[in-house]
Amino acid sequence: MRRQCVCWGLAVSILGASVVGCESNAGTGAIIGGAGGAAAGGLIGSMSHARAGEGALIGGAIGAIGGALIGHGVDESNKKKAEENEYADRSSYHQSAAVSSNVTKKDVIAWTARGTHDDVIVDRIERSGTVYHLTAKDENDLRDSGVSEEVIQAMKATARR
Repeated sequence: MRRQCVCWGLAVSILGASVVGCESNAGTGAIIGGAGGAAAGGLIGSMSHARAGEGALIGGAIGAIGGALIGHGVDESNKKKAEENEYADRSSYHQSAAVSSNVTKKDVIAWTARGTHDDVIVDRIERSGTVYHLTAKDENDLRDSGVSEEVIQAMKATARR
């Protein structure tokens, strides 16, 4: 009976931990690894030496460490991919800028919607040589589309070239 209660408690813990998660893969890996390790350690400890608590503690610690290490690796891989995508985005812009240097209001809105950093958008505006004469309606359209004040000011500054 006691073993069955321990098993149910561990099963509920695993399900709860997998639902909660964390902001990083390392944290999520630690939670899931710890819960899985505790479950496995508890079962092994209760069946082999009647020490479910000690087995769960050791298994949970090992699982948490292993899960955190694996999750950290995934976080680093995702970070590297994001940097590569940003670099590719910048490179493709520079290649297309040679063909057409005109940057439209729609381009700025699209870049903002894609999550391109403001400093990259401002750089594109400055390199393009495009001169903007924004009306109040244009500025409101840009704001409504989520374009930052920094980018709008950079666009307005082109009129003084």
